[in-house]
Amino acid sequence: MARASVMTVDDSAAILTIIAAYLEDSEFDVVASERDGRRAVQRFGEIRPDIVLLDLIMPGQSGVETLAQILAIDPDACVVMISSLGTEDAIHECLTTGARSFLQKPFTRDDFLEFMRGVDGPA
Repeated sequence: MARASVMTVDDSAAILTIIAAYLEDSEFDVVASERDGRRAVQRFGEIRPDIVLLDLIMPGQSGVETLAQILAIDPDACVVMISSLGTEDAIHECLTTGARSFLQKPFTRDDFLEFMRGVDGPA
């Protein structure tokens, strides 16, 4: 089975490093990591990864704005929001906008991999 391609988007370099480490030696392959929403949208258009892991709170352009722009490029894109600020309103807004799921930070490697295996890829 082919490994699922993943693009990670988070303004925290530490989180990007942790996610890459968690996905190492798994059925997921991190093909791009971005720290800025605008750059992530551009990169998504270039590489069309199977799954996008997108931080909700980022400077400049929010995760919800980035989510909407990615879905404008590909309405079937599989975007999973990640945040430590998972209020009911924030989760609702993300899911209503079109995110496939919402993952609360922090998370362990085992919980993260279990979550990722439950994510439905591109529609």
